[in-house]
Amino acid sequence: MSEEPQNPSPPAENTNWPALLRGSVLSSAQSKHVQYISLADRRAQVIITINAFLVPLALSVYDNPEIRLGILLFILAATLSIVFAIISLMPKRYRPDPTGQRNLLHFSGIWQYDEDTYKALMRESLESRNTITELMVSDIYHLSHDVLRPKFFWIRLSFYAFLAGMVCAITLIAIPLVG
Repeated sequence: MSEEPQNPSPPAENTNWPALLRGSVLSSAQSKHVQYISLADRRAQVIITINAFLVPLALSVYDNPEIRLGILLFILAATLSIVFAIISLMPKRYRPDPTGQRNLLHFSGIWQYDEDTYKALMRESLESRNTITELMVSDIYHLSHDVLRPKFFWIRLSFYAFLAGMVCAITLIAIPLVG
C-alpha cells in the first residue's frame, strides 16, 4: 500500500508580516487622504476659474435694465462661491492634542522643535512599533478631521452658492425675456 504524500507543514509564521501589512494599510490610507486633499483643491481651483470668467461676462450685460436684478444676483452668488472656494484652499493646521503634543509625522507638528530635538523624538518613536503606528493613525485622523472635513465643507458651500445663484439668476433673467 502506497502512502499518500503528507501535506507539508505550513511555514513558520513570519512575525514581520503583520507589521508590514499594518504599515502598508496605514500608508495606503494616508495616501488616499492626501489624494482627497488634492481633489478638493482642484475642485476649488475650478470653481474660482469658472466664476472669475463668468463675473466679467455677466458685468458686460449689466446695462440691460430688464435683466439687471438677475445679473446682480448671479454676480453676488459667484463672488460668494469664489470666497468659499478660497477659504477651502487656505492651509489648515492640526489642532494639538490636549497634552500639547504634536504629531511628528505632519509638517505642522514639527515646527515647535529645533532639528536636534526633532531627530531625537523621531529616533525614539521609530524604535517603538506601537509609537510609530500611533503617530500614523493620529496623522490619518487629523488629515480627515482637521484638513479634509473643513475643506469639503467650504467647497460644498461654494457649490451651493453657485447653484442657488445660477438658478435664481436664470429665473430672474428668463421672466422678463419670456413675459
